[in-house]
Amino acid sequence: MDTTLSTVRRRPKDRKEQILESARALIVELGYRNVSMAQIADRVGITAGALYRHFSNKSVLLGAVIGQSFDDVTPTFGSRVTLAGALAVSCEHAAAHRDVGALWWREARNLPDDLRDGLRDRLRAVNRQYADLVELERPHLGNGQAEEVAWGVQAVLASPSSHASRISGPEFAALLTSACEALCAVELAPPTPLPKRASARLEPVSKRESLLGHAIVLFGENGYEATGLDDIGAAAGVSGPNLYSYFDSKAEILEAAIERGTSALWLLLHSVLRENELPERALEDLVRGYAELALDRTILTSLLQTEQVTLSDIARARQREYVAEWTALLRACRPDLEETPARVLVHTALSVVHTLARIEHLRANASFPADLVAMALAVLFSH
Repeated sequence: MDTTLSTVRRRPKDRKEQILESARALIVELGYRNVSMAQIADRVGITAGALYRHFSNKSVLLGAVIGQSFDDVTPTFGSRVTLAGALAVSCEHAAAHRDVGALWWREARNLPDDLRDGLRDRLRAVNRQYADLVELERPHLGNGQAEEVAWGVQAVLASPSSHASRISGPEFAALLTSACEALCAVELAPPTPLPKRASARLEPVSKRESLLGHAIVLFGENGYEATGLDDIGAAAGVSGPNLYSYFDSKAEILEAAIERGTSALWLLLHSVLRENELPERALEDLVRGYAELALDRTILTSLLQTEQVTLSDIARARQREYVAEWTALLRACRPDLEETPARVLVHTALSVVHTLARIEHLRANASFPADLVAMALAVLFSH
């Protein structure tokens, strides 16, 4: 008998871990609202009754899935940990668990208030730990600036779920680490209070345009699935029956919103390319224009990150074409950069813009738009 070989018996995962693994995969693939407890039970190979013995309802299960994702990518912040060490460990974990961004930024809004508040507390606690490490390295930064940088780090860690670029784990982790390091070193503008703005705003005369404008805002804030036609109609002052004279369905409104956003992004790109001769200046102008659109919330830039499961194949193809333009422009600035790493850096920079533009209290700083552009450019020119 050959004693150099041995059979290793692996202890099977316990049932609760199997449920969490199956639920996580289905939620990331299909979206929380499109997944039922019966589907999860079927994926695990158990009855629905057995599933409910472990998790009393679907929202509790979602909370457990998201909590697990935190454990996957959050390092242990000991007393001797350095910023470089924390970033390296966090990025290694993020490269190995690419779904955390979809769970944090897309699905967390489906949690009940108490569970969602708990998630926000965890995000803020981790943010404070990163900010403390940033302040140790850069003591001249104020608390608000260090916090801003820390949110940028968390956006980089969430970015892998926004794309499916084929790249090896070690190379991916190295790219993310370099992006975080560059972002943490960026020079930020001094914080400045926002000037007071009038609370009232004018509405377009066209009810169709009013409906579309309010739908874009609501989709961005609450997500497509959680926004109802009645919500859109109420915001625009259009009653139910009259709404259907402008749009046949919510899906048609989403399609119009995506088309509106796609057109705006391509118009921005063409304008930037037409007005610049140097790729470096063009890329800077493109990042600045993109950040303005994201902050203004007149188009659904966040769809690139949060609503992939709701998009048509045509919309996804158009997004890939748009990202390819950014990738080509970045490679024109950095000829040494291969296409796949360049595309990963583009997706990572876009994730920084999308994620930070959604954090309301950061927007109270009038310097934030300039900071956002500086952080995105630092990511693009990292590594």
